[in-house]
Amino acid sequence: MFKKLFLILFLIFFQSSKVYSSEFTFEVYGLKINFIKVKVNFAQNKFFSIINSQGLIGYFVEFSNIIQTTFDSSNNNLNYFFNIKKKDKEKIYQYVKQDGKILIDNTQLKKGKNYKEIQRMDLAGTVDPLTAVHQILFNNNLDHQCGSRAKIYDGDDVYEVYLSPRKLDKLSVDYKKQNFQIIFSCRLNYKAISGHKFEREQKLNSRYLDVYFSKINNSIIPVYFETKSKFIKLKMYLSTILTP
Repeated sequence: MFKKLFLILFLIFFQSSKVYSSEFTFEVYGLKINFIKVKVNFAQNKFFSIINSQGLIGYFVEFSNIIQTTFDSSNNNLNYFFNIKKKDKEKIYQYVKQDGKILIDNTQLKKGKNYKEIQRMDLAGTVDPLTAVHQILFNNNLDHQCGSRAKIYDGDDVYEVYLSPRKLDKLSVDYKKQNFQIIFSCRLNYKAISGHKFEREQKLNSRYLDVYFSKINNSIIPVYFETKSKFIKLKMYLSTILTP
C-alpha cells in the first residue's frame, strides 16, 4: 500500500549542478517524529537511494528500500533495480533498457484480472524513477509555471508524474540551523496508466506532493515537501547538502 506513496515522496533526488557533490540527506517527519532517513548518491554511472524507516506506530511499518539505476555506456544499457523489505516480506522489481527500449522478456505485463494490464505501447517513452527526477524537479529552467512531467515505469506499474502551479504559501522554511528562502512552489501529481489494481486508480490519482523551491548558489533546489496520507501530514526536509 505504501510503496507508491514513498516512491512519490522520493522522486526528488537528482542534482545536475556542478556546484554540489552528488550526495544528499533528507528527513521525513510524521506527528513531529523523524521516522524516515534518506541517503541519496549520484555518481557518473550509477544513481541510488537508500531509505530506512523505523516505523510510526499505528500508521507505517518499519521498512528498508534500495533504488538503483546504473548506466553502461559501452553497450548503451540501463539497469534499474528496486528492492523493499518490510517485516518478513521482500519485493524486487528490475528491468534492462537497451538502446532506449525496455527488454520485456522477463517483464510481468499481466498481473491478474483485478489489475489493469500493461500494454507494450504503455512502456514507450518511459524512464526509470531516478532518471525522471532530473526531468521533473532538478531543472534550472523550472519556474513558477511548473512545466515538468515524466512518464515512468518502475518495474511494477506505469504512471505519469507532473507538476502544476500552486499559490506560494510559505516565504521561508526553517529546519534545525538552516533557513531556506522559498521562491516558488509546485504540486507534484500522479496519474496511473497501467499495472495497478482497478479499484485503486482513483486513490492513486488523488495523491500529490507539494514541493517548495529555493535558489542556492544559482541552482534551483527543492528543499521542503508536504503531503497527506490517509491519517497524518508528512513533511520532508533537505537536511544536508555535501559540497565538493
